[in-house]
Amino acid sequence: MRIVEATSFGGPEVLRAREADDLAAGPGQVVVGVAAADVLSVEAQLRTGWGAEWSGARPPFVPGTGVAGRVLSAGEGVDPSWVGRRVAARVSGGYAEQALADVDGLIALPDELGFPEAAALLQVGAAAMSLIEAAELKPGSRVLVTGAGGGLGLVLVELAAAAGAEVTASATAVTKRQRAERLGAAHTEPKGAYDVVFDGVGGEMGARAFKLTAPGGRLFAYGVMEGSPAAVDPELAAARGITVIGMEQVQFTPERFRALAERALHAGITPTIGLAVPLDRAAEAHAAIESRALVGKAVLLARSRAVRYREFGETDVLSVDEVPIPSPGPGQVRIAVRAAGVNAIDWKFRRGFMVVPLEEPAGTGLEVSGTVDALGEGVEGWSVGQPVFGRVATGGLADHVLIEAAELLAKPERLSFEEAAALPVAAETAVRTLAELGVERGQRLLVHAVAGGVGLVAAQLALSRGIEVVGTASEGHHTFLRELGVTPVTYGEGWAERTGPVDAVLDASGRGVLADSVRLTGDPAKVVTIADPSAGEHGVLFSSGSSGPSGPSVVGEVVDGGAVRMPIARTFPLERAADAHRLSEHGHLLGKIVVITEAGLPR
Repeated sequence: MRIVEATSFGGPEVLRAREADDLAAGPGQVVVGVAAADVLSVEAQLRTGWGAEWSGARPPFVPGTGVAGRVLSAGEGVDPSWVGRRVAARVSGGYAEQALADVDGLIALPDELGFPEAAALLQVGAAAMSLIEAAELKPGSRVLVTGAGGGLGLVLVELAAAAGAEVTASATAVTKRQRAERLGAAHTEPKGAYDVVFDGVGGEMGARAFKLTAPGGRLFAYGVMEGSPAAVDPELAAARGITVIGMEQVQFTPERFRALAERALHAGITPTIGLAVPLDRAAEAHAAIESRALVGKAVLLARSRAVRYREFGETDVLSVDEVPIPSPGPGQVRIAVRAAGVNAIDWKFRRGFMVVPLEEPAGTGLEVSGTVDALGEGVEGWSVGQPVFGRVATGGLADHVLIEAAELLAKPERLSFEEAAALPVAAETAVRTLAELGVERGQRLLVHAVAGGVGLVAAQLALSRGIEVVGTASEGHHTFLRELGVTPVTYGEGWAERTGPVDAVLDASGRGVLADSVRLTGDPAKVVTIADPSAGEHGVLFSSGSSGPSGPSVVGEVVDGGAVRMPIARTFPLERAADAHRLSEHGHLLGKIVVITEAGLPR
């Protein structure tokens, strides 16, 4: 398994990933296959050597105390039904692909809560529940939250506002204050006196928070972001009747923690994840926390999700599997996928179109967009975090994918991630088939399924070259097509008569239109199909990616030209990939179907 160690006390750079032996569960324990690990600000402090006298931390050590994932194995005395279940747990050494957890501390996760969200909420959720409970808020109570842009602060803002309190969220950055307002904060500038103050900062900020606490009010001084709790004079607090509650309010017995965390994980709280990166980028997560620019939580991802199938068949063969996050080899780039395009070839492969035996689970999806997540040896010209898109060999419907650096393209700002993910296959296919047809300026081109991805790109490229375009499409798409300059023709009997003479035909429909298409052109060489396997019977070329212009340079030319519009017909989350395939098979759509993934959680 892969772990992240603090190899010495120091800056974020001392965090390094390495391979370690798999874990074995002891009596009363389970091994959790970690999908996501929480990252706490106190862990960044402990990494520097702060608190070593009481924490017991001595390098090398694996940080991390909160994880979410799936139980891999159970030790003696543990109910075997835990194996395979989705859980969250408090652990020691959570920055790893596996962690040991006491079975008594396991919390079963609700189906609707993802692993990153569960990891982000586990510990701050328990602390927030304890603080809100102790505050005994009443509707109309004036509440101040310092450090309100952090993970705990934002949860406190949401819970206090839900309790009817008038919440002021104090945070340094505009983005943090805006997030707090979206979660229910009424104000972001502290003014007047407050019945309850939640101080998540400590130090001098905590001292200022004490001054804003109303006589008879309560100050929860649990924050140590400035290195120490709030500096409060006990005698002055007593004189003003202020109750000061310290770190004890967020320190729990295992039983108490489990009860509070379980409530939090089932309470419908909105965790704010400002950074979600793989284990091997733990140093970046610590640096983000220390910069205090992070909105909400940082989490480390130890597992990825990928849509795969183990046998050919209908959409029910597709499953969303948890898989290791891949490491890029020489010349490769890892992408944190934001969107992946769905094409007809995807479900044809799934049905066994290539008749190649499946020796292992197969991925699906050929085009992606996202951000550069890691660089393999020898890769130059790309940087982590850079928005990109491109075509992959397979497996694009996943949280993380590997792509050859030579296949990458920088995503233009004018394109959304969804639009960029929809272009590579359609652009390559359109350029290739137009070249195979040899259609020229002033000629008339018929495109079957002109409202689909390939059809739309081919039509727009042809129009930009002075070629007249007519295309078959559902009537609901005709208005859009006319706006592009395409003459639309309705599907169905009589389409050839409605179309009239043409010089060339591109068939992207596979609807048995080849015989009439050859008749219209008078020459089988002027008809190309990408969808009808009976092409040979009509003397027509079946075009595939094995010939003609292709690659990122072709896609780049199409995108850089700026003349191509690609509507997004529908988006689906990754867990509904089967629905995306099903709609691709049976829908009469305008544009492309795109699957949205989770790796780019912070948006």
